[in-house]
Amino acid sequence: MIDFRSLSIDDKCLTEKYIPDCCKKICDFTFGNLYSWGMPDCIEISEKNSFLYMRFVFGSRSSYVFPWGEGDYKLALREICDDAKERGVQIRFACVAQEQIPLLKEFFGDKLIYNEQRDYFDYVYLSQRLATLSGRKLHSKKNHVNSFTKKYNFSVEEICDENIGECIAFSDKWYAQNEYNESLENEKNVLKYAFESYKKLDFKGILLRVGNEIVAFCMGEKMADGETFCVHFEKAIKEYATAYSVINNVFSCKLEQNFKYINREDDAGVDGLRKAKLSYQPEFLVKKYYAKIL
Repeated sequence: MIDFRSLSIDDKCLTEKYIPDCCKKICDFTFGNLYSWGMPDCIEISEKNSFLYMRFVFGSRSSYVFPWGEGDYKLALREICDDAKERGVQIRFACVAQEQIPLLKEFFGDKLIYNEQRDYFDYVYLSQRLATLSGRKLHSKKNHVNSFTKKYNFSVEEICDENIGECIAFSDKWYAQNEYNESLENEKNVLKYAFESYKKLDFKGILLRVGNEIVAFCMGEKMADGETFCVHFEKAIKEYATAYSVINNVFSCKLEQNFKYINREDDAGVDGLRKAKLSYQPEFLVKKYYAKIL
């Protein structure tokens, strides 16, 4: 059996050491996402024989991640098979990269069942395009920014120790404005957990104020490929709906200096969110797959 343990905040260097190139643009595998959504014991890891093994455990359901390492991946997959057998669980793989599917096919043959998870494809944009909003297709976004700028005298601040408490209070207000569902409740808890470890996770973010009131914020982290920034959270209150366009644009202007791409994560299958993310003209989508073994 693989000796799994809970992911610790001290495992950032370890996970980034092993992450394969094909996973470096997948938002789920940024350390901030792994740690925040893994609270407190939902993500387990184990380093063994030059491989990093990872397991997602949510309730009674568990899934493995395709093993990360430079050695014989077939030996690593056999380790997973043995572990699943000893635990009495079905072998499932979550967040499988497109490049890993042929390897699973080769190893498991006809026992492999897999499918695209379109609801969880990541949207990746050119940072320069989000910063300039150039072109006819983004004209309406530029209008939103110009309209907000003319209407409100707003200021921009980097998120820091001095205003994190205000950001948490603002997020509570945002969630109170939206109809309760389990997904939003989970996200609310994850966001608070992320704020608690903001500096240790090396998150970066900004907020917008109109007067003394926070009206929007966003935050995220550098991805393992070194050229992409992942925006994990972005919130604006209903009274300032176009603040979404503004904070997206302002943050992109800051990120453009250091990052070629901005990953704005998935749409979770929400129609309105999908329409909004497509309207910003993504450069490409990062495909993800789910697989199980019969």
